[in-house]
Amino acid sequence: MPWLAQKINIISKQNNGKTLVLEVKGVDDERNRIKRAAMAVWIKTVNKQGGFGQGCFGVVFEPARTRDVLLKQARECKNGE
Repeated sequence: MPWLAQKINIISKQNNGKTLVLEVKGVDDERNRIKRAAMAVWIKTVNKQGGFGQGCFGVVFEPARTRDVLLKQARECKNGE
């Protein structure tokens, strides 16, 4: 599956043990939306299967906002996403 080959820009282990996957993109387009949908399925499946830990993901389109998005995603990941 081609979406498995996507580059992941930031992987962050959260204090609660969950793993946050964050991609940095320049623009949003149909291909990126498809990749995000695939990532959502993958994260949900891995979380449900168990044995590999729990994770969540996010995307940032403006590098200057990376910190804000990291903090937002960390909160959401903490709350069960």
